[in-house]
Amino acid sequence: MLHAFLARHTVLDFVLLFLAAILMPVLSAVTGRQLALQSGVPLMRRYWLTVFRGWLVVALVLFAWLWAKRPFDTLGLDWPIDFWGRVGFVAVTLVALVFCVQIARLPKIAGRNLDRWAQRMEELKITPRTRNELLLFVLVAITAGVWEELLYRGFFIWFLVPMTGVIGAVAISSLIFGIGHIYQGRYGVVNTGLVGLAFAILYLLSQSLWWLMAAHAVVDIYGGALAYRVMHMRDAAVKYS
Repeated sequence: MLHAFLARHTVLDFVLLFLAAILMPVLSAVTGRQLALQSGVPLMRRYWLTVFRGWLVVALVLFAWLWAKRPFDTLGLDWPIDFWGRVGFVAVTLVALVFCVQIARLPKIAGRNLDRWAQRMEELKITPRTRNELLLFVLVAITAGVWEELLYRGFFIWFLVPMTGVIGAVAISSLIFGIGHIYQGRYGVVNTGLVGLAFAILYLLSQSLWWLMAAHAVVDIYGGALAYRVMHMRDAAVKYS
């Protein structure tokens, strides 16, 4: 059994496993500690580094599949996109529209929660504060949607299923995904772990990553736009109070 498992994988697979299960969570923990000690974090530089790192991971995953001559649908990159993948894109479009409405109605929705929300955004220290940061954050969100889904849902679940079964693969990948966001604090770990669990289940049901990449990016863009709007609303309220 061990021989069959090792024969199924290349050295790049174990490099990717190291990235997903060890290196990324460790980097997240280090980043979280640095953010906690810093004020006025230079976001543009951090955003560009995040984009570079993300697409490097994407390149490694795709190269690993090409090198091993595996079909890309085993990674969740089905083409043409099947029925449930197309249904997923319709759902993502509807969710994006709802998010747009919420952003537009934020002054009515926020109410007394505005200060508490703004404080939460400031504690994260990675949310966009200027228009240029917001524009670059969109690229960060798209990058995260691609590389995190490709690594933690596509690759990690594929790697784990033969050893742990489907339930174990979903649980472990979701746990590691949550820990990988430890820079957001305990709340961030739990929240992203649950999101990872939901995305893992949806991936197994649809067998397609394309729409989940889009969904991931939409959620992140919404988070960045919400933070930007909340911070500016709070600043305006303080200025004119």
